[in-house]
Amino acid sequence: MGKETGPTVRLAYGNSPPERNGTSGLEGPTVRLAVCPHSETGGANSVEHHLDGCGLADARATRPALLVSYVYLAPFLKNRHRYAYRDWVLDSGAFSAHNSGIEIKLQSYIDRCKELMETDETLSEVFALDVIGDWRASIKNCEEMWRQGVEAIPCYHVGEPVAELKAMAKDYPKIALGGCVGFRQKLKFAEQCFARVWPKAIHGFGFGAEKDVMALPWHSVDATNWEIGPCKFGRWNSFGKMSVRGSKQNLRAEVEWYLDLEKRARQKWTAQMKEIKASGLTLRLAEANANSDE
Repeated sequence: MGKETGPTVRLAYGNSPPERNGTSGLEGPTVRLAVCPHSETGGANSVEHHLDGCGLADARATRPALLVSYVYLAPFLKNRHRYAYRDWVLDSGAFSAHNSGIEIKLQSYIDRCKELMETDETLSEVFALDVIGDWRASIKNCEEMWRQGVEAIPCYHVGEPVAELKAMAKDYPKIALGGCVGFRQKLKFAEQCFARVWPKAIHGFGFGAEKDVMALPWHSVDATNWEIGPCKFGRWNSFGKMSVRGSKQNLRAEVEWYLDLEKRARQKWTAQMKEIKASGLTLRLAEANANSDE
């Protein structure tokens, strides 16, 4: 961790929009649909025809929550007026950028985050910019984002020191678990992390499968299979295995299936979400008392 004077616990700013830190606003767990529009005109994975006019009720709470990668931010912002969504979070897209040979400048990411936070009330959370393969550099980035006023959520990855997981959970109001692509024991990894830091608000990158959502009291997860499953492989949660596939499918039934999954998860984990909220309040009171004694 970076050298600081005084406590290193990051607390949610008092004027933060609801759920921007994962510490207030809508109840959890939240199941976010990861959207990946590949160009400003849409493309094979465009969500325009999936979310727009999907027949969902007008109330924001009945619309899906989204996760958007910084790599795909431009096409999302250009086309989002066509989407029906509740709110969205910004992921740095470090993994996608790394695999594509794209470099994301930390200051550029911070500046864009600050601009969006000031102008878009539907942006509820921001994830820190990871440095793939270097957890020290990743946490340094997160510290710098907080220093400049962006309440970023850090991510703990498979294979990183356990001590860093505990330090991260101590220092930040919400953390994420990731780095599980291709890792067959990812649920066991998540269970071990929960056991070490509970109660804690935790996001699960790529933990949007039903068995994962219902296995642990996540504060939030994101799912990519809502689109990739049916469009690429013909695997529908709502209908089962079908021969129907292709990018132009109407995914209204899949969106509603994930909204129902979110509802079931909230019913199952109600007590645990209250426990997370209570632990956050206790942390704030303890910090306030420490400051008053200085």
